[in-house]
Amino acid sequence: MLRKLDREIIVKLMEDSRSPIYRIARELGVSRQAVAKRLEKLKREGMVKFTAIPDPKSLGLMLKAYILVRVAPGDEVRSRFENKVKRLRQVSQVHYVYGRFDVLIEVLVKDHDELSRLVKSLHRLKGVLETETYIVREPIKDRFLDPLLRALKAS
Repeated sequence: MLRKLDREIIVKLMEDSRSPIYRIARELGVSRQAVAKRLEKLKREGMVKFTAIPDPKSLGLMLKAYILVRVAPGDEVRSRFENKVKRLRQVSQVHYVYGRFDVLIEVLVKDHDELSRLVKSLHRLKGVLETETYIVREPIKDRFLDPLLRALKAS
């Protein structure tokens, strides 16, 4: 369980990841050393991580799509499917889901041709019974951090 100070530090960093430690400390009313120690502990324990996230379009990844996949039952078939899909560089997320399909895959690709080749490669995987692809026309909201901020602020 996160301590109150840990949550407050994380919220400050989520609001401005470039904020210096001394400013966070001043805003929270604690010493710079206290913030630095807590932050090191959070990093060491895997509670926070720092990374640069470029805009996909600036890298030529102009298309986001979601591919629903129905996979044949069986642990061995599904394990093989998971291992293959996890290695695909166009895939950003893979989730098992409830419903008519078994798996939801989020992909980022350059264009329709790359998406088509990717879907065809999925169909060649043993155990793939069916796919259905949804191309994102226009995002309405794309803020994966909002639920995390809400949870941090509510605790």
